Amino acid sequence: MRKSTAILAAIGAIMIVALPALATDIGSIINNKPERDNFQLIHVDDLATLMADPNAHVHLFDADGPKVRKTEGMIPGARPLSSDSHYDVAEELPSNKKAKLVFYCHDLH
Repeated sequence: MRKSTAILAAIGAIMIVALPALATDIGSIINNKPERDNFQLIHVDDLATLMADPNAHVHLFDADGPKVRKTEGMIPGARPLSSDSHYDVAEELPSNKKAKLVFYCHDLH
């Protein structure tokens, strides 16, 4: 009985170690490539250039909470998100999936 418990424990340990490798191999077999994100940090000067270009079609969102907006203000032309932690993407963001979106907030930390 002890021998079978030891064997099962060894198999379990091997499975724990092998499962991440197996998952990686399955991902490569089914060609499940992660989607490339297009997030990037931009400098204030880059934002000013985008905002000055009428062909850029940039959407600017203020992700600060109401208290921070009151003390720190907002960038002119920015749209405040309804919440700094939970907002309805379908309601507040443009439906065009290729739109250029810029989010900003004040770093109070």
